[in-house]
Amino acid sequence: MPSKKSRLLLYADENLAVQTVSHLKAKGMSVIHAYDLNYVNKKDELHFKKSKSIKRILLSLDKDFKRFKGFPVGNHPGIILITSGSSTYQHINKILDKSLKHISPGYVKHSVLRISMSKIVKEKSGKTSEKNI
Repeated sequence: MPSKKSRLLLYADENLAVQTVSHLKAKGMSVIHAYDLNYVNKKDELHFKKSKSIKRILLSLDKDFKRFKGFPVGNHPGIILITSGSSTYQHINKILDKSLKHISPGYVKHSVLRISMSKIVKEKSGKTSEKNI
């Protein structure tokens, strides 16, 4: 994880546990949680638009964002989807600790990244690529 200065500007939707957001902040990441903005019980497309308007990468567990045709990322900071067998905050924190150090703002920009304990799958402009971590 980056030290005190974060390279990634993140917006965590309400699907991420408060404990995960606190974990990221403790690691020096710049992250705004949907709860910080009182942006709860909102539809996915509103979280997508909010992340775009505040120029932050959307961080989510929500599988609906896989269908990025409904969420055009061509002029968006990007989406990072956490895919895992377990959705406990402890497991999610481990995935983020392992994967975020391999992601730069330029790498995720205009893309959807699916991250897990072992790889990062990038979807951009209809093309898919994988990076083992």
